[in-house]
Amino acid sequence: MPVSKAQQKAVNKYMAANYDRINLTVPKGKKETIQAHAETQGESVNGFINRAIDHQISCDRDKGLSEALQDPLGDGVVSLRSEAYACAVEASTASGEDLPDFVSRAVETQAKRDKTSLAMGINPATGGKLEKEA
Repeated sequence: MPVSKAQQKAVNKYMAANYDRINLTVPKGKKETIQAHAETQGESVNGFINRAIDHQISCDRDKGLSEALQDPLGDGVVSLRSEAYACAVEASTASGEDLPDFVSRAVETQAKRDKTSLAMGINPATGGKLEKEA
């Protein structure tokens, strides 16, 4: 069903009031690469680009801009599946923490839990008993 002019006008008004537009120029062929990658992550191109920007801002904030520019990949940078990233963003927002602080705390907490499980002979990844080494 075609969209009415009134509906399109309402959408345009909403977009103008709630979003900023940025024109992005990439070398020929890169657009298809970005689309394919976004699809494998189960997200839109716009969602992927926003996630990539948020990730880089977070890295730069943690390291300081000058250090980030010297080492763009950074030590300790980890990619999360899009579902895990979305979960972390939601949880960090709910806790009032910056994403890097939340993820650091979550990893430290889980590492302590895993250490306790291992001490009890439990595989933290599966919940099953650890196999004795021969």
